Amino acid sequence: MKRQKFISTILLGIPLLSSAQVLKPRSKKNIGKSNKKGFVVRDDESRYHGIQTKPENAFLRCKLSSADTNEALFIQTSTPKVFERKGGPPPHIHTYEDEIIYIVSGEFIVHIDGEDFSLKLGDTAFIPRGTLHTVTNPIENNPGTLITIFQPAPKKIEDFFGYISEKGEIPKDIIPNGW
Repeated sequence: MKRQKFISTILLGIPLLSSAQVLKPRSKKNIGKSNKKGFVVRDDESRYHGIQTKPENAFLRCKLSSADTNEALFIQTSTPKVFERKGGPPPHIHTYEDEIIYIVSGEFIVHIDGEDFSLKLGDTAFIPRGTLHTVTNPIENNPGTLITIFQPAPKKIEDFFGYISEKGEIPKDIIPNGW
């Protein structure tokens, strides 16, 4: 009887022992450790291509560069200059990137897959890759601000918005793939 109990215990314990490696907690020493240094980007600063600047007449400001995140994430804010006139970009699709729009202040209309949503302070729109969309300014001299987040964020996205920020127009030659 004792021998049978011993063998049963061993046999029942084998699956548990074999999964012990899976159950073992990971070392906190190496989880998510990066060789990059943290930073702060002030309200009047921008960080296109990982270089911190204080642009005076920018239409947009980069807050987190794709260079900072190995092309995983890109975050930008608008400036009042970009919303001096009503309207917005034509409806478009991002084939490879999700887009998130967060309304910091003001009012905007976000068109997602055939439906218009009126957004204001604190509202968020999630636009999955492959979805027809646009964001529109419905007010002349809109004092509003929005934050736009792209993920993943290839360098070409940052090049595209960096051009708009500086020139105030959509570039024809650096439109990202899949747009």
